[in-house]
Amino acid sequence: MKRRALLSSAAGGLASARAGYGQPLRRRLKLRVANPDAPVVDAGMATPRPASNEFPPTVVETSHGRLLFIGTNHSVAVPLAPGVHILKEPGCALAAPPVFSIGGIVHEMRLGRLPMLYDIPTREYWRHTYCGAFDLLTLPASGARPEWVYAITHCENKNLSFKTRFTRIFTTNSVNPADEATPATTSGALTGEFREYQPAYFGFVGMAYAPVTAETKWGAELFHHDQGPILWPPTGMMTPDGSRKHPGYRNPHPHPSLLLAEDPKDGQPYLYVFAVDSGQREGDGTMVMAARAPLASHGLPGAFRNYCRGEYSEPSLPADRKQPIEVLRTLPGGRCDPIHPDLDGTSVRPNRFFAARLRRSGLFLSVEAFSAAEGGRTYSELGLRLSEDLRVWSERFPIPGTRTERGAKTGPLRLAYPKFLDAGGRSHHLIDEAETFYILGTKPYELAYRELRIAIG
Repeated sequence: MKRRALLSSAAGGLASARAGYGQPLRRRLKLRVANPDAPVVDAGMATPRPASNEFPPTVVETSHGRLLFIGTNHSVAVPLAPGVHILKEPGCALAAPPVFSIGGIVHEMRLGRLPMLYDIPTREYWRHTYCGAFDLLTLPASGARPEWVYAITHCENKNLSFKTRFTRIFTTNSVNPADEATPATTSGALTGEFREYQPAYFGFVGMAYAPVTAETKWGAELFHHDQGPILWPPTGMMTPDGSRKHPGYRNPHPHPSLLLAEDPKDGQPYLYVFAVDSGQREGDGTMVMAARAPLASHGLPGAFRNYCRGEYSEPSLPADRKQPIEVLRTLPGGRCDPIHPDLDGTSVRPNRFFAARLRRSGLFLSVEAFSAAEGGRTYSELGLRLSEDLRVWSERFPIPGTRTERGAKTGPLRLAYPKFLDAGGRSHHLIDEAETFYILGTKPYELAYRELRIAIG
């Protein structure tokens, strides 16, 4: 009983399993948005520069206090005063000095944390260019292990160019360094408009943690324990001979999310990760995949299993995961399936998938961002889904008022990289569906939100 109480109070939103979840979707799940006319609102949150809300911030509650993680190519943590609600008091992000949490090596150079001509080590290949804490939660203390702030990171390794006060610098990726960064083969704003050079662009889902101790400024400094990738593309990143980017590896933008929840089938707690991966067939766009690790494993690399053929069964990383990147880049990760047939990349292009537990029903609610084409125009939109067991998901329920056309100068604000926030502003992963709660997103680089009320039938 004591263990269950501890898990239920974790910031990740663990709730106890209900009986009868053994058969996925035994009943038809229905959902209605009860406030269809709610607008998307600019949160008006200023951020400590040069950090920005490229993706939505995360509130983390520990036994020592609360932290607000704000992120882009690097993340900072800002201590929050007791009772502060980030949407009702948006000045909270500037109320205390920010603490550097984690970041890409190139941007540590730009921030002055490393020399500008620093020789980037290949052993830290996952954070060569970019490393942002995309989602976080608190892991309760267990045995000799203290309480942790646990982060899932979106990492990038690509050719990049940027200007300093005196010159322009080119940094070459370390996954395929033969494709050297030049004015023609780099990502950056060489002509005033930022562009991405895809042949030398590689993305990773990693993890980092910070024990809630004084040495990590009470969970704020993740960089001390950056553990690297926990997922790997099923195709590998390079062709078997290492000569070029694998043609099946088409998505370096995983945009991961995190959930700590008990499996309703076995009652055991797991860390679940959802991420965007390349579609499984040639010509497909992107798909949403899932993986999980037992909580007892602490979510370390090597512990995750991909969702495949209805279960979490396939090892996420290559068997030789401790090899150098020169070897790893050609090795495939574990097989995986899309978590829903219409998230396989053939009809829409998913951009992010985020899930939370509903406090009263015990169901799981997700919000997804996707893009599609209609009448010759490309648009982005948000949708909701329900699940009983984090294996099978309902059809998509579109959220009214969230469709935005690409390049439109007017219309609703965009909610990119969406995630939930409960009514009290305390949790992203455990939501009371009887209350009005929030969807957070960016428009981009600035926080926006929409109030949400739902009715489940």
